[in-house]
Amino acid sequence: MRHSPARPIVRPLGAFEHIIDLYISRNPVQFSLAVELASPVSAHQLERALTQLQRTHPLLAVGIDRTGDRPTFRESTELIGVRQVRGGDWRDAAAQEQTRPVDADGSPLARATLVNDAGDRGTAVVLTFSHQITDGRGALRAAHDLLAILAGQTLPARPVPLDQESLLERLPRGGQPIDHAPGPAAEPAVATIRPFDATAPRIETAELDPATTGHLRATARANGSTVQGAICAAAAQALSALSGARNIRINVPIDLRSALGLEDDVVNRFTATTVVLPVPAGSTLWSLAKDATAQLRAAREAARDAALMLASLNPADASEAEAAMLAATAADLEITNLGTSEPGGSSAVAIWGPTMTTQVRDERILGVVTHAGSLRLVLTTHGDTRGLPADIAGRLTRLPA
Repeated sequence: MRHSPARPIVRPLGAFEHIIDLYISRNPVQFSLAVELASPVSAHQLERALTQLQRTHPLLAVGIDRTGDRPTFRESTELIGVRQVRGGDWRDAAAQEQTRPVDADGSPLARATLVNDAGDRGTAVVLTFSHQITDGRGALRAAHDLLAILAGQTLPARPVPLDQESLLERLPRGGQPIDHAPGPAAEPAVATIRPFDATAPRIETAELDPATTGHLRATARANGSTVQGAICAAAAQALSALSGARNIRINVPIDLRSALGLEDDVVNRFTATTVVLPVPAGSTLWSLAKDATAQLRAAREAARDAALMLASLNPADASEAEAAMLAATAADLEITNLGTSEPGGSSAVAIWGPTMTTQVRDERILGVVTHAGSLRLVLTTHGDTRGLPADIAGRLTRLPA
């Protein structure tokens, strides 16, 4: 597109989108969802479906014009590209997606990889999104709609979603400031940037079968926890065993759609919090899970104000955006839980993700999706933490009553 002035402006980037875009101007941030299909699709079928998907969700058909005082989303007629891979595994394709930055000046800011003949996993589609246009939950909405289109449904065009701040300003103010001031031992090390060098990250997976996932839900409820609280607790125990650390910091994005009852659009609708879990000798998974659940509940109650506070930082350049993002995300692990993906009449056998790197040194990002009753974990990292998803899954499988 190269932001032709002949193309209409869709809307300016909101304050949070602008922070993300400034950061991305020096540090690529894109993420992928992998959808394993029950039956093969051709590249032509996928291209046609993606074209319809772009008509449904406006931010899938834009580029970013950075030539003015404020960057804008500008309309484009270019189609989402499809790369074909024969053989191999969707994890290899998803890792390669992290080696190819999305061109923000170009359009669109999404792409797809079709993985055929992937051994016993059959056909998979890896959908990749630049972070200016959507978050993980919005990407899951796009994946669901793509599956509906592939199944023959016709979806209506949606209006351009408002930027996050304009939407939140219309909502009543509520909640209390988050105050989980950790002691000195829990303070994070200063995060630093890992300069982008196109090195593919390691991607590892683990999953719980439907019976184990159902048991996790029921047991968490009986112990005054949520599933997310239990995942945080299991991750804290696994990381403590791995590193010997007694205070574990977990960065958790907070989906504003569920927290505030917002519409499920393909757009950014999130803020984040840091769960701090002391892991003393003899601590139980459920004591940690209850602590994590309480912290996450407080963060959800304060989500609107937290999102507006983050947007108010107004960095002047990429360096200031880097500093803001590093301060907000310094942690031992990020857990991005997209929640439950109801299969309905979906042709998806499994959905995995998000897989993502943000160019922060030693980061570990754990994507979580529950689809068709099975909870699935996927870890993306440049570090050496082999076996962490399996360790977390094992702890969730061997839950104490």
